[in-house]
Formats: sequence, C-alpha cells, structure tokens
Amino acid sequence: MHKMVVFAKAVPGKVEELAKWYDEQHMNDLLAVPGLVTAERHTIMTVKQPDGSPAWDFMLVYELEGQDPGPALQNMGKANIAISDLLESTSTLSVIAISQGLRKEV
Repeated sequence: MHKMVVFAKAVPGKVEELAKWYDEQHMNDLLAVPGLVTAERHTIMTVKQPDGSPAWDFMLVYELEGQDPGPALQNMGKANIAISDLLESTSTLSVIAISQGLRKEV
C-alpha cells in the first residue's frame, strides 16, 4: 500500500465549509475510484513551519492499493472528480509516499 498525502488550505473564512465538503463529498468520490481504499481528513496543528510556506488547514491521507500506485492515480485522473471553489488550490501540496517495507497486519 502507498499513501497519497495532500496538504490543503481553505479560502479565507471557509475552513468549516471545506471540511464539510471533504467529509461529505470529496472523500466519498475518491473512495469510488478503483485502487483507492481509504481516505482520512486531519486538521493541522503546526509545530514548525518554514518561512514562506502556506498555513495549511488540512492533511488528507489516501491509501492506494497495489505494488504500483500508477493505476490508482490513472483511475483518479479518469474520474474527473470536481474540486471545490472553497479550496485555495494554489497552496495545495500533493505527494505520493511509496511504501518500501513490509506491512504488519493487526
């Protein structure tokens, strides 16, 4: 399993509305995409922030199944999932964390 981590910022004054959109629409839309198996939204509490970096409101963590994240990412691209105008998209950071080790099931 690989992780896609997204750091997102709401447009000013719209944090609660963006949280609701993530929880009620966006994460459900993504979970309908083949290859995406989990979706989590976390509120960010900044501990240390480099100068010039955005003050993100949320960290979203999506789990991608399979040895290669490519197919899940291709499916996401094909899904044409809408992006909310509540999101300050120029401040969004998206990264893929490629799993390098074994996963212990609990």
